[in-house]
Amino acid sequence: MTEPGGPPDSGIGAEGDLRRERKIRLGYSDDDLSIAERIALADAHVRRRIAYSIMGLFAAVNLATLVFVYLLFCADQADLAQKLIGPGDRIVNASVVMTLLGATTVQLGSAMLIMARFVFRPVDRGGV
Repeated sequence: MTEPGGPPDSGIGAEGDLRRERKIRLGYSDDDLSIAERIALADAHVRRRIAYSIMGLFAAVNLATLVFVYLLFCADQADLAQKLIGPGDRIVNASVVMTLLGATTVQLGSAMLIMARFVFRPVDRGGV
């Protein structure tokens, strides 16, 4: 079913998902949607929820890591002030910072790969 004055609904990919969402927002009832459109709309909602969950988890884990490193840095500064350790005996040094940068890069790449493969998978066009 097409919208009045709108282009025909191809139902392919993200453009088709947007048309279906627009139908819902414009007041089309669920009865006006085909079964394939209902399934695709539900699938789009699930994919969106998974993408938000992955990005939220990524942000929370990295924030927790930064807080932990900050606490270690504060402990280092307190130990240095009390002369318990020397400058070369710090816990947070250049190698820790470089490791965190590398690990964050790998995490971000992994999260993007997961989303690219599952959440934003290509549309199957029936062998075309």
